[in-house]
Amino acid sequence: MLGMNLWGTIYNLVYMFGWPQAIGFEAVQFCKQHPEAAWDIFLYCLCGAVGQNFIFLTISRFGSLANTTITTTRKFVSIVVSSLLSGNPLSSKQWGCVAMVFSGLSYQIYLKWRKLQRVQKKRKPM
Repeated sequence: MLGMNLWGTIYNLVYMFGWPQAIGFEAVQFCKQHPEAAWDIFLYCLCGAVGQNFIFLTISRFGSLANTTITTTRKFVSIVVSSLLSGNPLSSKQWGCVAMVFSGLSYQIYLKWRKLQRVQKKRKPM
């Protein structure tokens, strides 16, 4: 994780400040003129860093499948709630996609539950 972030930072710094059309200097100047924007950018980066830690911990403790399930479920719920709250209705195709995602997640959870039940049956002393 450290290596990925380090290389990402190096590439971004080179792109922002080392290219002929480097716009990093303009971004720094903008943040100097608008400190509230710099504060918002800082908070955004901080939230991203905390989120990365949760992703790393989830993958290391529960595996990538659990992380994928959590991420997909979060995005799925976010889209549906956003659609309902904003008053932008989903089309029938979109609702069909929502049903497919929900069905896939439900089936994945069911398979994991069944596997857990089989493992627990084998462990029970008779």
